Amino acid sequence: MEYLDAPVAIKKAPDISTDHELVVIGAGAGGLSAAMYGARKGIDMVVITGAIGGMVNQSYVVENYPGIPDISGADLMKKIYDHTVSSGGIFVEDVVTSLSKTGDVFSIDTLNGAHYSAKAVIAATGRSPRLSGAKGETDFLGKGVAICTTCDGPLYKNKVVGILGGGNTAVDMAIELSDIASTIHLIVRSKLKADKVLIDWLKTKKNIVLHKGYTIEEFGGGKFLEYVVLKKQGGITSILGKGEEKIPVDGVFLGIGLDPNTSIFEGLGVTMNPNKEIIVDIDCNTNVPGFYAAGDATSIKAKQIASSVGEGVKALLSAYDYLRR
Repeated sequence: MEYLDAPVAIKKAPDISTDHELVVIGAGAGGLSAAMYGARKGIDMVVITGAIGGMVNQSYVVENYPGIPDISGADLMKKIYDHTVSSGGIFVEDVVTSLSKTGDVFSIDTLNGAHYSAKAVIAATGRSPRLSGAKGETDFLGKGVAICTTCDGPLYKNKVVGILGGGNTAVDMAIELSDIASTIHLIVRSKLKADKVLIDWLKTKKNIVLHKGYTIEEFGGGKFLEYVVLKKQGGITSILGKGEEKIPVDGVFLGIGLDPNTSIFEGLGVTMNPNKEIIVDIDCNTNVPGFYAAGDATSIKAKQIASSVGEGVKALLSAYDYLRR
């Protein structure tokens, strides 16, 4: 687990009780905020998480969090984590593998073989990016490879960027960045699959270069990303004679999708939408009494750090009312 400067807050079974009022699963922006509020309210609670900070750790600089105009994603999450620890939050370094409910009690099993029970659960498991699998990709996550144009786009003002993908997400990224970056290389494996209105808008932009029928073969550079190698699909060779082209870039945004981390909840009977996001109401209630969800794993439209913080607080307050009833 990251952020071991406060080891007193990080304990493993069987050092703590396995029976609690509340279990929070996940420690991104939503989970940490829920845990901080829960600790301050004195709820008998534990947070089970494999990593502190979640996807926000990948943001090199966060410039749109209210009150903190310039901070790295990792440092922002550490501040919230430290606040939670100082409030009395207890974290268990583990991964939840299954969740079930019998009567009014939830049963939680983990990768380390521990078993927990709780009267209420908050799921704040976030999302994971779909990666291309290209060579060097994971080495440059947060160092030129990004997934959020709202968070990281302003860092590339007057710079050259690449965008991987051809659907609504990628084309929307290209349109947004066209007013920020000097040149945008839109890398599309087959054809543009975005809505017509977005494609028509894309065609009005003069600084977007479309690489149709290509994928990224390799991410390369030094400390930060400096170039990508594109590979032509379908066996057609490029001017290099090898079906490959090397393009200098300052950054690349992955627009091939994000998947919610919700598979462990499928056996619980919780209602999800076709995208496997947990459906919640305005107060973060699900269809399962005592089971709440917050952040990017839910059906809320906004997928931002600030909105996840607010949703985590709402989920905790709903769980608190449920427990007191």
